[in-house]
Amino acid sequence: MIIFPEKISEIEEKLVQGNSLRVQKSYWVNTAKIQTIKGNRIKTDRNEIPIGQTYRAEVSSLLG
Repeated sequence: MIIFPEKISEIEEKLVQGNSLRVQKSYWVNTAKIQTIKGNRIKTDRNEIPIGQTYRAEVSSLLG
């Protein structure tokens, strides 16, 4: 987890498209770091991140 002093909308403009995914109001995930997606949670090597209701469709599209 990395904490930034900037607004997430400012960081969003700088992130590489295709390598990152917004999964909740306050969370972005590097798609290469996703190990599993179960229910409304994404597991990475270090964290378990909740998936916001607004972002579930986009996350589901990752599953094919």
